Amino acid sequence: MALSFCIQKCLAHSKVGGTVHLKKFYSASLGIEKPYNIYLPEGYEQSRERYPVVFFLRGHEREWFNPNEDSTRKGRTLKEVADELIATGKIGKMILVGVSTASEDNSVPCLGVNMLNPHLTMAKGIGTGRYEDYLTGDLIWHIDSTYRTIPSRTKRGIDGFSLGGYTAVMMGIKHPELFCSVGAYDGTHMWYDFDDQRRNEAPPDDYTWIRTELFKSAFGEPRNIPYMKQYNPLNLLMNATPEQLKQIKSVKFHILAAAYDGDKGNIERAEHLLEFFKKKGIKNSFSDVRLTPTALHDWHHANLYAEKTLQKHWQTFLNQ
Repeated sequence: MALSFCIQKCLAHSKVGGTVHLKKFYSASLGIEKPYNIYLPEGYEQSRERYPVVFFLRGHEREWFNPNEDSTRKGRTLKEVADELIATGKIGKMILVGVSTASEDNSVPCLGVNMLNPHLTMAKGIGTGRYEDYLTGDLIWHIDSTYRTIPSRTKRGIDGFSLGGYTAVMMGIKHPELFCSVGAYDGTHMWYDFDDQRRNEAPPDDYTWIRTELFKSAFGEPRNIPYMKQYNPLNLLMNATPEQLKQIKSVKFHILAAAYDGDKGNIERAEHLLEFFKKKGIKNSFSDVRLTPTALHDWHHANLYAEKTLQKHWQTFLNQ
């Protein structure tokens, strides 16, 4: 059955704005219920239209839609960003999903990977730890079967901030059959082979990923490096077959970063990622990796990023 994608109706201005709903569903892969926040565009209940969908990641499902996530946000969330872009005709109507990729208390990141040692934490909301299966199977199926999405990779995107940016890029490279548009703001991207080029030490010396306690449930303690490489976007990219590379190159990537590194951002990780993209002929839709000349790793700038990336996702959907 052909799915309508009515550009004129999708570009209709919104006076009231969309609505955000906190929902949950049972994930067979995780063996537990997982919550999510979903933004439905204004007029969704009254229409029969189907809409593109973008999954937004950080850790907790609340983060992209919580006006008080940090003091820089000043009450502005992804909802307000989307409402304003739709109202001014810069994008059409979309469904946006705030995904849970962490424990209930957000203390344990699950990263979109099938975790090696979920039993190493007592935090609630982990389940079996099979988060790759949860994201690629259960969640997409649930959203497509419950809401009026356009259930096609040509109208499906994934995006994220910080660790969510890592997960979004990893998903786009590992599962290009599911997403046509991938974004990341200041992602905590992995170094190729976990060899931090800023250090004069033998790899693996990407200590953010190798030593941080947060990741022991996902990748073991000590770390299982061969297993980690199965979730390192750059290792996946460099080892891709010609057919896999062709699929990856069909994805549009929208990568931005803070203007600093260290405790203010991850720009050097983003630059490293894009260096390897260039080696494989993959283009970034942004000419300058810096969001702004003074951008920081905070929610104010994540909102500014969302203003840009939602327009990139929309243009990608239109051109498929």
